[in-house]
Amino acid sequence: MFDINLRKYGKAPSLITCHSTISYEDLDHICLSIEKILPNKKQLILVKAKVNVETIIGYLSFLRANHAVILLDASTEDTLMENIIETYQPNLIWEECIDSNEYLMKYQSYGLKAYNSINLKLHTDLALMLSTSGTTGSPKMVKLTKDNLYANCTSIVQYLNIDNTHRAITSLPLYYSYGISILNTHLEQGASIVVTDTSIMSKDFWTIFNKYSVTTLSGVPYNYEIFRRIGFMKMNLPSLKYMTQAGGKLNQKLVHEYASWATENNIEFCIMYGQTEATARMSYLPLNRTLEKTNSIGIAIPNGIFKIKDLNGDNFIDGIDTDGELIYHGKNVMMGYATCLHDLSKGDELKGDLHTGDVAQRDKDGYYYITGRIKRFIKIHGNRVGLDEIEHYLKSLSFDVLCTGVDNKLMIATLNEDKIKEIKEIIIKTYAFHHSVVKIKYIKEYPVTNAGKIQYQNLIEDF
Repeated sequence: MFDINLRKYGKAPSLITCHSTISYEDLDHICLSIEKILPNKKQLILVKAKVNVETIIGYLSFLRANHAVILLDASTEDTLMENIIETYQPNLIWEECIDSNEYLMKYQSYGLKAYNSINLKLHTDLALMLSTSGTTGSPKMVKLTKDNLYANCTSIVQYLNIDNTHRAITSLPLYYSYGISILNTHLEQGASIVVTDTSIMSKDFWTIFNKYSVTTLSGVPYNYEIFRRIGFMKMNLPSLKYMTQAGGKLNQKLVHEYASWATENNIEFCIMYGQTEATARMSYLPLNRTLEKTNSIGIAIPNGIFKIKDLNGDNFIDGIDTDGELIYHGKNVMMGYATCLHDLSKGDELKGDLHTGDVAQRDKDGYYYITGRIKRFIKIHGNRVGLDEIEHYLKSLSFDVLCTGVDNKLMIATLNEDKIKEIKEIIIKTYAFHHSVVKIKYIKEYPVTNAGKIQYQNLIEDF
């Protein structure tokens, strides 16, 4: 119970910034002081999240007091933010202070203001709402319970062997399920977190990393591609003990490169797979199999179960190396989605079963492989084409590309301006596509969310 059991770690450091260190004892005291001024009746509280201590303090305090929290990127465009506020009508908003007179209370740069006095019908178990992956600003939210958070936290701590000697750093946003799970798991074990909003591309980030002896680095595929570009593997990072990767499929070649480097430097490199709908994570690749199974997402997390269902949705597949939809079962599966205020009164609609929307297969050893997204397919001249398959193939040839498209048009965006002709020739030769259906465009940078998620829809709009 990462939010409740803070005091037991006493004077050990919990949150570290460039300006101060907050012990667990102090963190508990701060949260308790905020809890005391909150209403007794369950409230819906919107947290405009930044990578700062104030966001963490609000998140923990509101959870501890059994209120329902919406964690939202504070930099969400104004009209989208207004849309979400209008949709869910939060009772209270925790945000960076603008006018000090309108806040019920303040902590450092953040304040709590009343927004709506309506008696909202909130389900007793509703604890946290997060934006669905890739839909920043959309009213669609994942609804999570404390049991979801605790269950996933327990499983992650178990397979990563997190203990109080670990020290993470905020390389991911706190409104993102992967980012918040790193916070949760480290608080659960009395470990510490260095809180900084400094970009991973800045030299200052790595100076902070070394100054505070960070042991743990986490990222999505986009982060790991950036790490490689900035010469990460040549950096002197003596405190680094383990690295985790989730949030999408990392290029198989890069997995091998990082895993080999990590092995040589006595660093643990853990590949994971998850979705916001399952709180954060559903699988991990055991460290001793990473180099052997570089393309695998591994096995289900402790207390989780995977099954594969045929793409018609009729039967479960028992055989190996056969594509089907990946189904996950576990206590970390969300209650369901919310798209309107009425949905906040609904109970658990999924009963622990999550249809991931990912196409996967299982090998003879029981390891799972994502081969595509059900929606990441197009048809070219009537034939079904997997965009992920083509993208991964080109990346395996060391091309820096993203693939998207619509029926009868394959669209490839690349950072390799001088390789456009070569890429097109390879695609036409390998897949026997007519040149007229293959469109390739050079772009200076890929469109990504603040959490590092690729925005494929934006790519289509650029063609």
